[in-house]
Amino acid sequence: MKIPKRLKPLVEDGLIDEVIRPLMSGKEADVFIVRCGSEIRCAKIYKEAEKRGF
Repeated sequence: MKIPKRLKPLVEDGLIDEVIRPLMSGKEADVFIVRCGSEIRCAKIYKEAEKRGF
């Protein structure tokens, strides 16, 4: 999948090896399933303050 721009620095620094898929999206943040080495984890990206819905 296309890497979200706010996750690109983590991929470039080697902290995330692969963005597998989006898990959920909410008013405050988006959550993605990512692979870090042999582990599957979640990465939560908070939306910019002016784009939050609360």
